[in-house]
Amino acid sequence: MSEQFDLTNPDQAVPGTSTYSLVRLDLQFAGGSIGIELRGSNGERKEISLSNSPGDDVTPPGTEITDLLIALNKANLSTKSLHKRVMEKLIADGLIDGTISGTPD
Repeated sequence: MSEQFDLTNPDQAVPGTSTYSLVRLDLQFAGGSIGIELRGSNGERKEISLSNSPGDDVTPPGTEITDLLIALNKANLSTKSLHKRVMEKLIADGLIDGTISGTPD
């Protein structure tokens, strides 16, 4: 089983969705933005955008996406996968409420 979010509370947007997996990750180093697409257990899509843009509704206050991109670029991915690092960030910032399970593909 690949890494996935196990939601603490099933997603209300699509009733009964209990998990999400990361299916797309766009890293934009120039300008500092990250685009994330998640696929739910019922096939639905959820998109999250993180950026350095002031007034961005999705980016939590104080988040420096450029710093995150630098950290991801320098990360030792043999100890923790890229997916898991991004998933941990979404949980830490309160954008997803759940835990991570599974192993990297």
